[in-house]
Amino acid sequence: MRDKYIELIIDYIKERPDYEHALDEIKKEVLALGATENEFDEAMNRITGYAPSDKSRGAADFISQNTVQPEFKSSNREKLVEKITDFVDKAKIIRPTRKSVAVLAVILILVVGLTQLLKFNNNPPSAAVTENLPQVSRSEQTLVPVVYASSLPVDAGKIFSVPSPSKIQLTVTGKPKKTIFGFFPYWMMGEADNITLNTLTDVSIFGLETDQNGNIMTGGNDEAGGGWQMWTDPLLDRFISRARSYGIKISLTIKSFNNGNIAAVVTSDNAQKNLIANILYLVNSKNLDGVNIDFEYVGNPSQTVTDGFTRFITNLNTELKRQNPNSILTIDTYLASGSDDGLFDLPALALQSDAFIIMGYDMHTPKGDPGPVSAMGGDSNIIGYVQNYLEKVSPSKIILAVPYYGYDWPQNGTNDPSNVKILPYALIADQSKNLQLNWDTTSETPSFTYKDSSGNPRIVYFDNVRSLGIKYDFINEKNLKGVGIWALGYDGNNQDLQKLLIDKFINQ
Repeated sequence: MRDKYIELIIDYIKERPDYEHALDEIKKEVLALGATENEFDEAMNRITGYAPSDKSRGAADFISQNTVQPEFKSSNREKLVEKITDFVDKAKIIRPTRKSVAVLAVILILVVGLTQLLKFNNNPPSAAVTENLPQVSRSEQTLVPVVYASSLPVDAGKIFSVPSPSKIQLTVTGKPKKTIFGFFPYWMMGEADNITLNTLTDVSIFGLETDQNGNIMTGGNDEAGGGWQMWTDPLLDRFISRARSYGIKISLTIKSFNNGNIAAVVTSDNAQKNLIANILYLVNSKNLDGVNIDFEYVGNPSQTVTDGFTRFITNLNTELKRQNPNSILTIDTYLASGSDDGLFDLPALALQSDAFIIMGYDMHTPKGDPGPVSAMGGDSNIIGYVQNYLEKVSPSKIILAVPYYGYDWPQNGTNDPSNVKILPYALIADQSKNLQLNWDTTSETPSFTYKDSSGNPRIVYFDNVRSLGIKYDFINEKNLKGVGIWALGYDGNNQDLQKLLIDKFINQ
């Protein structure tokens, strides 16, 4: 065993105040950096007198008897960085292999980055910074309604249980002429290997959630817990590797649907710095290509909050591009944001971001009456909303996101959201294959009606090849940057929507 390496591992472990509760995670990290299992065990033995691989004692015994409680201090970090730097310098004298130098360099980078990762562990800024900011408890966060209504999870396995209606081999003969940006939500992780990727240019991993202090939330509710589980799932690395084989650019979505958290982060210098540091660490740790910001403020924020969000995006973009000039920063915005900015100062943000992804759906949601989810005409329509954007920003900054889902409402006149279902496209196509489709000439969207098992009438509004084709023609006509997809995998084994992307944006 390499004694000096063991010393470095010991220092690395001690920089994690919670290491006794994260042994498996830390072990994976140090093994990935080139340590052996025996070296990890020896490092733990020197710290606690116990090696985790010792079968004679359980992990519970170790944790209960462990009295070592290291405290993270900046002075400790600086000494560790100096120690590793000195070790690397000395190693050069004895002509180490390229592999050993690379491993030590990665350790040095990781130790520095680890200081930012430690901020995930509920380490709030000082009282002086937070005393005037709105404080939102974790329990209160779970009560905030999710505005991004289409982020209602779906059953991924059920989607892919529907057989494909055709066996046509889809051929991609060229490169997309527009950005084709797909969101990959955490609840689709179980079907990651089955999701078609060859028509895409960009994918965003959806997503990790920030709290009021700029910490990444790793649990506490389904939204935060699901995103973090996805981020740490080995299947995600395999999905990323497969996407890269198609030349796809990969972003990470950082999200918040909580007014208090959004206001706190964007109006606090410390919270901004914390969140930006965390974002950069996460992006760099998986060698991603960019960041997607999905902050959905409900209502009208104060000018201070709007200005704070612009400043946050400016600071994030500056640091993101400093570390990687080719990185991508996108912002999710509402359809109505072109005329009613709210959180988004579009002209200012356009200078500090690569694209706005307009959420072109949820014109009707489970909280209201049945109606088109994504209408091209009518009182509220995509054409008018996008035109408002075009009066403020270049079409080259606009990605119009479309729904690969619909909603199934009762027709009895009640507005009970619990009785409204979200239906992914694959299930809609299968359910409606023997039913009459109704076409609304104003919204240019389809719908169908049916009776449930109790004989109650229901109606489903959705988008299909015909309605999406009209939207794609609009994207091309207005020369927008591209199309966004909510969400990847919602078409399951059905190939219709993939073929449409090829026809409209690739094989032309």
